[in-house]
Amino acid sequence: MQEKKHNISPIKQRILHFIEELGVSKREFYSKTSISRGTLESGTGITEDIIARFIATYQNISPVWLLTGEGEMLNSKEPIKETVASDLPTGPCQQCEQRERVIASQAKTIALLEDKIESLEKVGHNESNDRSNDYRQTG
Repeated sequence: MQEKKHNISPIKQRILHFIEELGVSKREFYSKTSISRGTLESGTGITEDIIARFIATYQNISPVWLLTGEGEMLNSKEPIKETVASDLPTGPCQQCEQRERVIASQAKTIALLEDKIESLEKVGHNESNDRSNDYRQTG
């Protein structure tokens, strides 16, 4: 068992230690954090998303301790506060919605400008044909 722990990243080891201290099963932990089962036991690294989900669920965990192993495991001596992943906002954030509106507006502007370019190109093409016809008639 010890060898297996050495193949796991230090951050994953600290999360596993935290789960052990908390006294919850890994299954319960995965359910609360929406982290896929087995993620902590795999030999691969840990993503920002996994760390963010962990910190969002267990908000009084010390990020310094989690990332470096230094300092206290918890930010305070208060009982461990859990936020279930389902309690987190699911829809887009306000800034995201605003960006989507700007992008939609820009897409409309681009479409209008493309139509304008196309109509100007047609006018230019027609004028070119008219000059060509005038030249043939006078020539």
